Formats: sequence, structure tokens, C-alpha cells
Amino acid sequence: MGRKHIRARKHICLCIAGLILFSFSGCATLKDIEKRQAARKNLFHSRELLTEGNFNEALRENRKILSLFVKSPPGDEALFNIALIYAHYDNPEKDYKKSIAYFTRLIEEYPQSPEAEQAKIWVNVLRVIEKPKAKKVKIVERKTTNKNLIRSQKLLARGNYKGALKENMKVLDLPESSFRDEAFFNIALIYAHYDNPEKDYKKSLFYLSRLIKDYPESTLTEQARIWLDVLNVIEKSKQVDIEIEKKKKELTR
Repeated sequence: MGRKHIRARKHICLCIAGLILFSFSGCATLKDIEKRQAARKNLFHSRELLTEGNFNEALRENRKILSLFVKSPPGDEALFNIALIYAHYDNPEKDYKKSIAYFTRLIEEYPQSPEAEQAKIWVNVLRVIEKPKAKKVKIVERKTTNKNLIRSQKLLARGNYKGALKENMKVLDLPESSFRDEAFFNIALIYAHYDNPEKDYKKSLFYLSRLIKDYPESTLTEQARIWLDVLNVIEKSKQVDIEIEKKKKELTR
């Protein structure tokens, strides 16, 4: 009889222990779900802040996520957002080196993340942007070999986008010109320029595609491919912003 009681007590103890463990496990899972839901809200809020041009607050929201999710999703999204904020053309504190560092961290820490491929594209583009700072003289020498391109460069520096566009179009009007690839590239960048009041990413994509198709051997083709990828990413992000606006309207109904 005594042994039966002991066995029964052991069985009860094991059941209680199991229930306690299950309870703790359930609580942990619930907390994890709540934490992830909160992170999603932070991500959504950070996007809203970004569309409003509130870069510092958007950074803060993403850093909150990053502190809670180290090497686990949605930490990858937070890293991606931080990198984009530092690369954003309207950000008065933009820093391409920091942006590259965060994109690189994303690639290294989250190689399987859906954001990793886009991060690689951005790293390439930002490096392309950074290179002229170190090799300015070399680039100027290349561009000064054509009078129209010299004028377009000067006009662009003054913010005269229409004038710069016109000069590059003149080069395209010369079928035998050896500078047509450069003109295609310049036109694409003019249409993609953040300060251009008539910027048009679709036109930019068109001219980049023409460059790649018509001049596959050009030294600018690889850069054109990178820009093509980036502009496609930007176009997709526009769609995300539209969806955010739709949701905001739905919530206010």
C-alpha cells in the first residue's frame, strides 16, 4: 500500500511539474507573440515617421526592435530600415558609410532574409556613389571629353535639370557618337535625381534599360544594372507607402 501511495505521489508530482513547465512554456510563447506584435507596430510606425520625414524618430523605433531581436526576425527588417534611413536623400544626417555598415550587417547576420538581396543591391549602389568622392579627378577627365556632356555637368551642378537633359539629348541625336552610353546614363540619373522637380523613375528605368540593351560592353552597364535594381526597389516601396496610406484611411473611418 505504501509503495502505491509513493507511486501515486510521484505521478502527481510529475503531472504538476509537467503542468508548471507547460504553463511557463505557454507564457514564454505568449510573451514572444506579444513582443513580435509590438515590434510589428514599431515597424509600421517607423514607416509612417519616415514618410513624414521624421528620420530621428524612425531610427529610434527601429533601434527598439533591434535591441529586442538580436539575430532574429524582425531584426533584419529593422536593420534594413535603419540603413535606408541613413541613405535617404532627404535626411539631413544621411551617412552612406553608416548605411553600408547596416546593410552589410544585415547580409552577414541574416543571409536567408528576404531583405538580404535588396541589401546587397543597396551596398553596391552606395559604393558607386561613394567612389566619385575618392576618384573625382578621374571621372571629371572622362566627362570633359565631350562638350555637350561638359555643359550638362555644369547645368546639373546649378540645378538646371532641363538644360542638362537637353545637352545629353543632343548627344543621343548623334548616332555615331561614342558618348551615347554616357548620355543614356546621365539622362537616367537626371530623371532619378531627388532634387529634380520633374523626376520620373519610370523614365529613368527606361533609359537605364536602353543603355544595358544597346551598350552591353559599356563600362557604365554594370552601374546601370545596379541603379535599375535600386529604382525597382524604390518603386516597390512606393507601393508599400500607398498601402500604409490606405490602412490609415481605413482606421480613421
